[in-house]
Amino acid sequence: MSSIWTLYFSPTGSTKTIIDTIGGVVSGMLETEEPIVVDFTQPHMREKKLTFAEEDIVFVGVPTYAGRVPNKIMPFIAENLAGNGAYAVPVVTYGNRSFDDSLAELADLLEGNGFRLLGGGAFPCQHAFAENLATGRPDMMDVLQALQLGEAVANHLASGTVLKAEAFPGNHPAGPYYVPKGTDGQPAKFLKAKPVTDQEKCTQCGICAKACPMGSIDPAEKFEATGICIKCQACIKKCPVDAKHFDDEAFLSHRQMLMDNFGTIRKEVTLVI
Repeated sequence: MSSIWTLYFSPTGSTKTIIDTIGGVVSGMLETEEPIVVDFTQPHMREKKLTFAEEDIVFVGVPTYAGRVPNKIMPFIAENLAGNGAYAVPVVTYGNRSFDDSLAELADLLEGNGFRLLGGGAFPCQHAFAENLATGRPDMMDVLQALQLGEAVANHLASGTVLKAEAFPGNHPAGPYYVPKGTDGQPAKFLKAKPVTDQEKCTQCGICAKACPMGSIDPAEKFEATGICIKCQACIKKCPVDAKHFDDEAFLSHRQMLMDNFGTIRKEVTLVI
């Protein structure tokens, strides 16, 4: 009997929503037990090596960062997931600009790890940087597309259809990372930018430290991110008193550029089925 696995990196929850939906559909159609969930958003979950059986079906979801699989998460996927002929469904989310090579790269990584691909997709979701980029997505139409992908995966499984990584749109291998631009059209350099804390608002609840996928906020000193910041916005989105924000000028310029150019566009889901 096949086991259904749902694996995801989802700092703000959108990728989790899509993966849970697809995995649930396939689990229901195949009448298997509930999916085995592996949320590898937190650092300690990325220390584990996962080995799958030939009949397992593994849904793997990540957000798009700079047009590719997040570079701090890629080693976990490349080194800690052993396919052994298991089936996989790569899924990426993106914030209404473009998924560029992220889906192709994820498909390549999984195929290279010994997985057989049943399909996949790229889903626009509300951008972590700004609420008016793909606002409210994934919405009902996106969920219906996720259901369609789940049904196609179940049908491919029944018919023995397996896809090659080259069927997934994008460059194989992935091209350069997307270079963020500011409102002036020039590269916006904010690699070292980190969220700042309004200490008058902060209640020292510790939610931000628990939410950080890099473990970069010390639970004993919550005002500052002392380690790597990947700009995922988890600490900002999950702060119950809105005490954190970015004030880096280059970051804010890039955010404004995204809102100016992609705020009114509805990007459609891309399915590989």
